[in-house]
Order: sequence, then C-alpha cells, then structure tokens
Amino acid sequence: MKARPMNAAQSENGVALIIVLLLLAVMSGLVTGMTMNGHVEIAMAANEISYAGARAAAEAGMNRAIEQILDDTTTNLLAGPDGAVDAANAAASVNADNGSIAFLIGSAGPYALGTSGQYTYSIRIFDDDDPALYPSALTAAQLTAMGEDGSAYTSANDRLILRSTGFGPSGTTVRVSRVLESVDNVSTSTTTTTTLSNPAILVNGDLVVTGNIGVSGLSANVHANGDMAISGNSAAVDGAATAVGTFTANNNWHAGGAQGGGRPTVNVPNINALDYLSHADYILKADGTKTLPNGAVCGAPCSQWTMSGGMWRITGNSANDGTFFSYAPVHISGSPGSAKAPKSLSVIATGSIEISGSPYFKPENSAKLQFVTDGDLTISGNVDADDVTSVEGQILVREQIKISGNPDIQGQIIAQNVPSVSTAVTDNTISGHAHVLYNGSFGAISTTTTTTTTGPPTYVNNVSGWLES
Repeated sequence: MKARPMNAAQSENGVALIIVLLLLAVMSGLVTGMTMNGHVEIAMAANEISYAGARAAAEAGMNRAIEQILDDTTTNLLAGPDGAVDAANAAASVNADNGSIAFLIGSAGPYALGTSGQYTYSIRIFDDDDPALYPSALTAAQLTAMGEDGSAYTSANDRLILRSTGFGPSGTTVRVSRVLESVDNVSTSTTTTTTLSNPAILVNGDLVVTGNIGVSGLSANVHANGDMAISGNSAAVDGAATAVGTFTANNNWHAGGAQGGGRPTVNVPNINALDYLSHADYILKADGTKTLPNGAVCGAPCSQWTMSGGMWRITGNSANDGTFFSYAPVHISGSPGSAKAPKSLSVIATGSIEISGSPYFKPENSAKLQFVTDGDLTISGNVDADDVTSVEGQILVREQIKISGNPDIQGQIIAQNVPSVSTAVTDNTISGHAHVLYNGSFGAISTTTTTTTTGPPTYVNNVSGWLES
C-alpha cells in the first residue's frame, strides 16, 4: 500500500510540539538558573552576615580592650602582668602572659559576643616590630626608621599594636588593629654626694673602733657613711672623724679636726676585683693552677703560692715580687720582706683576703694597689704595709674590714660594705694598735650625682590609627 501523504494540519501540529518542547527546556533552564542564583545570593548573604558579625565581634573586643587598657597605669603591657620576658627562649614560662590582657578582663579568651557563642573575639598586644605582624622580615633600614630594635620582647619606641580578632561561622575571621602608645614614667630622686675631705679610712656603713687606733698624715681623716663608735683609750686621729649617722667617743679620744655625726655622705666607689685584672703579673686560678696573663704556666715567680682548702696561701718567710690576681680566697700567714726591704707584692682577689704574721709589703703596680678584694679583708698580727720611700698604697674592700693586732699601713683604706657573701667578717671593726699614715696622694673623692628609682614605673596609654584585615 502506498502511505498517505501528510496533510498541512498534521505538519503544523508536529512543529508546534517541537516549539513547545523547546520552550519548556528554556523555561526549565531559566528556573534552574534562578534557583542556583538564589542559592548563591543566599550564600553571599550568609557570608555577609558572618563577616558583619565577626567584624562586630572584633570591634567589640577592640572597644573592650581600650577601656581596660586606658584604666591601667601600672603594667608593662608587652611583658604582661609578671613584667618578665625571656628573649632567648620563646617557650619560657615567663613569656606565656606576654601581650595578654586576660588579667584585666578577668579570663582568657576567646570571648563570646552575646549569649549564643556564634561570634567570638580574642585580643593580643604586639610590639610594632614583631615578625608575626609582617609577611617578611623587616630590614635594618625599616627598623631604624621605626626607632625599633628588632626584638618582639622589648619596645624601643613605646609603640605597640593592639589587635582584636573576631571569629564567625564557616571560619570567618576579621582582624582590626590600632596603634597603642604606652609611655613609661619612672619616679626618681636625685642625690648629690660630696666629700669634705680625702679620708685615710672610708667606710660605707658603720665603723667600730675599739683599739688605740692612730691615724696621721696630711689627710688623716676617718669617715663612716653610717654610725661611728670609738672607745679606745688612746685613739687619736690627726684629721677629722665624721659620720653620717651617730658619732660616739670616750673622753680620752683625740681628734685634730672636726668630729661628730650628721655629716654629708661621702661617695664610695664601686669595688670590683675584675676591674683591676689588667694590673696582674700572675694569675692564681680557682682550680689550683698558676699562670701568666697569656695562659702560660707560671713557674718560679709563683713558687711560694700553694692551694689548700680552696684557698691560695703563702706560709713561709719568702715571696716573689709582683701583682697576683686570685680567683679564690687568699691567706698570707708568713713573714716575707723586712722593714728595710719590703716585698713589692700586691694581691687582687675575687675572694676574701686574710693577712697575718709579720710581713712587710709595698704596692707593686703603677696604680699603687696594695690589696683589692670582692670579699672581706682581715689584717692581724704585725702586718707592715708601708714603704720606706713613702709610696702610699690603696686597700679596696667590697665587703667588710677587720683590722687588729699592730699593723702599720701607709695609704688609704676604703670599704664599700656591700651585704656579706663571705662570712669571714660581718662588721667593720678596727682594734689593737693599728696605725694608718696617709698624705692624700690618691686625691679627693669626686662629687657625684646619683639618680635613684623611688617606685615602680607607671604607664600612660593612648590609642590611634585603624587597620582592618
């Protein structure tokens, strides 16, 4: 059979179907696109809400921090409430509170914004050259321009960075920062100390004289920056005898100059044996070895020195000339030298020095140092530290002095009287029949001005600038 040809109506119906299907496809695409666009818009709106919430949290944290910081005037905010840092060890426990203001807020962060806990914030203070603030290390030129030192632990320019970080859903994070200027103010007092004389004996504390001391010469003055008590029956000082505190003496006491308490403080230099190491000809080490300054073994010049009980000793009647620096206590109990030929022997020691027996000494070095000790000085027996050629020596003691027996000393004695580390001597005392001759060859002790911190530092805090990321 032959197929019947399609008439016009049937042909048009087929085309219409195709057009309808195409329209349905287009409409479906439009609906799908609009649906997807709606989802994107909803996600973008959610992100905006999260960002706005996180930013609000960051701003809330910033405002809260500023309120607390401006009220605090006693804390080094970079170092934290303990005021301590350990720049050499970032993991040190003292660094745990660095830059934290939890002590001001009352608890450690993060802190919640509102009751839901959906948005939180944290607060941290950085030095403005802290590497954590920058994607790459600051150059030396940049640090110089900032007035900084390159350390995240100390602020050289009093400028810090206060950062508040807000957190929201889906990891949303917003950081806002402000410049925090924290200027420290230190309360100080200034004291000017002068010497009215060039004393033969100067003690930065109390001095008790119980023997028949004799002090003579052009600068035969004795001064104590504490109290002075003289009870010797025949004690005599050709110059002045003065004290900052009280002054007491018996009726048989004689002074050729002014005497009494309530006098101005006389400046006492800081005494440190290592400051005089350059004068040493020979080194006596704490491990019992004897060397030259260059480290070579010291032979014959050190032969009279022996180590016993952790102490360097001379026990015989002979000794070599020289300036000996000891890293251990020293005890000289022999009798080297003579009145006509005193030994040119000086001792500088980080430990205490004890001199007994009947030795004759004179200073060996160009500085005329006779004895220098970071500990105590004990002189007893018939020690003779004067020189037939009238060369005056200087005795410098960081802790305390104890002089007894019948010593003859030519020169100046200064005791700094710092708190005792050595327990050989605990008070400054002179007893027996000690005689000191001093003509003032070391010159007057200079006038000095001392600035003393009278209280903990206070801080003035201000904020400026704004940075958001």
